[in-house]
Amino acid sequence: MSAIVDIIVPVFGMVLVGWGLGRSPLLSAEGLRGLTGVTFYALFPALLFRSMAKVRVEALEPDILLVFFGAVFLLYAVLMLLGRAAGMGRGDRTMLALSGTFSNGVGIGIPFITYAFGERGLVPLLMIISVHSLILLTFSSFLMEMDAPGGARRRLLGRLGGAAFNMLKHPVIPAIFAGLAWGELTRLVPGLATPVVIDRVLQALAAAAPPCGLIMVGASLAHVGLKGHWQSAAVASVFKLAALPVLVWVLGRYVFPLDPLWLTVATLNAAMPAGANVYLVAQMYGIGVARATNAVVISTAASVVTLSIALLLLGVQAR
Repeated sequence: MSAIVDIIVPVFGMVLVGWGLGRSPLLSAEGLRGLTGVTFYALFPALLFRSMAKVRVEALEPDILLVFFGAVFLLYAVLMLLGRAAGMGRGDRTMLALSGTFSNGVGIGIPFITYAFGERGLVPLLMIISVHSLILLTFSSFLMEMDAPGGARRRLLGRLGGAAFNMLKHPVIPAIFAGLAWGELTRLVPGLATPVVIDRVLQALAAAAPPCGLIMVGASLAHVGLKGHWQSAAVASVFKLAALPVLVWVLGRYVFPLDPLWLTVATLNAAMPAGANVYLVAQMYGIGVARATNAVVISTAASVVTLSIALLLLGVQAR
């Protein structure tokens, strides 16, 4: 119970603060874009760089990717089949599947795991985040492009390549690999280290990342609001918040056994609500926008309860 008080209340308390700011005149849509830019281009990269610079490459467990994405694509296939049974087109089925499998591992996941486990918990999370968008969004874009007219299909590979390149340019991903590379370099070169003054700047930015990220999430929800097709969005949310974490836990416990901490982090990341990229993809293609938007809003609200249950079932203790 202490984990719920010490982790859930601060995390979603700040999301609520962000929602209140987003509903007030203090944080307009333009102001939210500025806050998002600062958070993603300065605060999160500082946190991720400092965290990964302390990691040894040999300590990483690649099996966590098999566990997490194995569960993701199993569930993705199930949701595609359910969408087909419901008479949805390929684009709508894709958005249903993406809504039920894409985790908000950055905006909510990083603060949540940081408050629960500190920097040691960020290592397995960042392994997943480093390829999460690249794999899921590229695959989903491929399926969406398959519905495009014939002329657009001929440009499929070029458009997907451009999308994948843009994801690799996301400020979060370079920060992860730069930190890992810098950590290895400082171990190979005696006397090489991050200057103290620079590290203090990075530390200050890193400390601001979790609260600003959570406020950004809450403010985004306030500006998005609820739209139509809430029934299918609710179904996707059930799969996202319940089925996916259970599947990840089963695979990580019995099929590809993971270290207990890595298994717990992978499971909690799977239990995160749907990420904002879901409705951004829907808006880009003009398909399933209402469903995707509602999936983000509904899953975020419901995750207050489901993440509390996950903490209890996993036996997470407050630091």
